[in-house]
Amino acid sequence: MNNSCAMVRRPAGVAFMGLSREQFQHAAIWLMLVCSFFVIVEPAPSDLLFVVVLALFLTSGLSVSSAVAPLLLFLVFYNLGAFLSYLQIVEDSKARMFVVTSTYMAASAVFFAFYVTHDPEARMALIKNALVIAATAGAVLALVGMANIWGLGKLLTLYGRAVGTFKDPNVFATYLLLPAVMLVQGFLLGTQRHKLLSMMSLLVIIGGLFFAFSRGAWISFIAASALMTALTFILTPSQALRSRIILLTILGVAGAAVLITLLLSVDEIRDQFMDRFTLVKSYDAGETGRFGNQLNSIPLLLQSPLGFGPLKFHLIFGQDAHNSFINAFSSYGWMGGISYFLLVISTVIIGFKAVLVRTPWQSSAIVVFCPLFTTLCQGIQIDTDHWRHLYLMMGLMWGLYAASLAHGTRRQENLHAAT
Repeated sequence: MNNSCAMVRRPAGVAFMGLSREQFQHAAIWLMLVCSFFVIVEPAPSDLLFVVVLALFLTSGLSVSSAVAPLLLFLVFYNLGAFLSYLQIVEDSKARMFVVTSTYMAASAVFFAFYVTHDPEARMALIKNALVIAATAGAVLALVGMANIWGLGKLLTLYGRAVGTFKDPNVFATYLLLPAVMLVQGFLLGTQRHKLLSMMSLLVIIGGLFFAFSRGAWISFIAASALMTALTFILTPSQALRSRIILLTILGVAGAAVLITLLLSVDEIRDQFMDRFTLVKSYDAGETGRFGNQLNSIPLLLQSPLGFGPLKFHLIFGQDAHNSFINAFSSYGWMGGISYFLLVISTVIIGFKAVLVRTPWQSSAIVVFCPLFTTLCQGIQIDTDHWRHLYLMMGLMWGLYAASLAHGTRRQENLHAAT
């Protein structure tokens, strides 16, 4: 496997501000992703930059692949379901913005699929660089808030949990998953550049993840890291690399155990940790708890082909669905709910296929698939349908899959030509 961090190629072309057209395109992508940690306002800077990126890539730089057609199809029907559900409550401005936001995020997933398909190695290297910088910046701000430096605790925390420049600690914590797993993989493979700086970034990101006190994100990070390590170990043909993975995994687990032990020696941190470590909270259980509401909603949803309408689950049951599958049927109707279910299943299938194909970007397929899979599973206990980073990972996965199919086709053609 090759986790090359080669720079994006410098093609010939008309220069603007010293940059060729393609370099300017990649600079815009990089800047958009670097700004992705700041989403406390809407539209976020990254949302506005996406419009610029779309304009820059309008005529070149994308590879439209038929392999991405299922992603496009399911997202179209998913959002069509949201629009039809919205027609029940057209006077609701929040529901209108919900539909607009869903459409934008679907468009971003398709864009990144076409973007990565064009040149997966170089473009995944750029994406990793931007996401690690963004995650580090976001985690630093979150830790500043937790330490209440310069009195920023009220702004950068929520209910004693790190939130940084996000609105919700659960969303913030899961945003950190992909860059964190990317860094872990880089160390396992021995391809991580600037090792000391990267190690500092990883510690800061994990610190932000820990202090967000998100039960789902903790489980998701551990599961994604374990799955990534297992797949990397199994799929590498190098015995030396397998030995390295075993050694670094042992050292990493031991180091994490020591660090967590030190953190939990602080009374305030231990109390918050033990409170959040409970798998089932009081608001989860009972007839009107999170799980009770989910069960109670099913008979009603079976009688509502258009669903309840975007954001209406909360009005009926007093709290959000906290389940992406139920929310899909509630806010997107039967059409949207079925489309979302098929989208999740197909994404997991093509992701696993991409992981198993021997390509120069196989390690990138692994590192995207693992946090994507755990985040999709996390949808069982939280609403993930408007998480920007979920759509990013989804788009990257489909793009890597399309590139892997094209790579296999070229290899077969070369073999036939040679014979």
